[in-house]
Amino acid sequence: MADAPIRILHLFPEFKRGGAQINVLRFIKSSGPGYEHFVAAALFDKGLQEEYEGFVQEIYPLDMTSVRLGSILALARLIRKLKPQIVHVNGKGAAFYGYVSSFLTGKRYEMFHTMRGFHIKYSGWKLKAYLQFEKAVARRMDGTVLVSPSEREFLNQSIPGLDESRQFLIPNGIEVQELPLPQDMSRVLAQFDENVLTLSRLSHQKDLVTMIDAFDLVAAKKPGVALHIMGGETPQDKSYADTVRTRLERSGFKERIFLWGSVKDAGSLIRHFDVYWTTALFEGLPTAVVEAALCRVLIVGTDCVGNKDLILPGVTGFLTKPKDVQGNGEALIQALEMSHSDKKLPFLEEAEKMCREFSLENNARKLKEMYLMSLNLI
Repeated sequence: MADAPIRILHLFPEFKRGGAQINVLRFIKSSGPGYEHFVAAALFDKGLQEEYEGFVQEIYPLDMTSVRLGSILALARLIRKLKPQIVHVNGKGAAFYGYVSSFLTGKRYEMFHTMRGFHIKYSGWKLKAYLQFEKAVARRMDGTVLVSPSEREFLNQSIPGLDESRQFLIPNGIEVQELPLPQDMSRVLAQFDENVLTLSRLSHQKDLVTMIDAFDLVAAKKPGVALHIMGGETPQDKSYADTVRTRLERSGFKERIFLWGSVKDAGSLIRHFDVYWTTALFEGLPTAVVEAALCRVLIVGTDCVGNKDLILPGVTGFLTKPKDVQGNGEALIQALEMSHSDKKLPFLEEAEKMCREFSLENNARKLKEMYLMSLNLI
């Protein structure tokens, strides 16, 4: 370890309770001595920002939620002023800013990109342009961090010819705690025989419209079941969030669907529910699925990048097809029925055993090894 602390500048578009932001904070907390952490992001979730403030040297308000020349120049000025040894970008938006600003700074630092859900949403010329951009970003980075085997496989299938020696498979570090439900939430859960939970912000990625469609099928057969959605929204999600709320209002069972918004320590609350459910279209490594396994709750989830590394059908959970309303509903009914019997125990044991490897210690150790090797300190 060097005598002077290693300065790391972490970039993500905004403070919101998403996987990237929560997992960066977990790493910062567990990184130990010898590091100084700085964060640049748009100030959106004040509560999450305050959690960061206790563990970082400084937070720089910088809006990277869309392409802004002023933000690019501000980031370049910040990097020149701060002189970090490491710049670590998280997700597509931050990767764009890290990539462009590196040409304005002389790049006298190591730069890493954690993808956190590589996916493709384009076609035609937009797809070709996007893949060329991702290839250019990967070549500019000193390392690309993939959080699951299926994400790494999909990346290399989509963009052949990448330097795989500069790819690092480092799953997120995840932990859960024994926490009680907030009183208002506890009172609501007590009104129902079965409670299903999803930790999903109101964004297209989580496909909550399919979830509500499928829940309506389940609710028609099971009068004592309720669906609880914990997750906020950002300005970029507003259009889809409005679509979700409109769909919820049309549900014949809307009195059994609860939007709780962004909830602190939501992953540790999963243990109070009967089934954890996700209808996501893509993930990196789905933090909430790991948290559900560690909380020993049955899991139903879609067969997408990230999910399929953890949800093994008939072994650790129930795997469904994305956007399959009927299939998702049937799987949820099976999981709810199993949740009341000892048949669930082998599923819970296998899922928990698999997910114990996603410890904070393992994540911090692998990230620090990557940093130190890049700086020729080990």
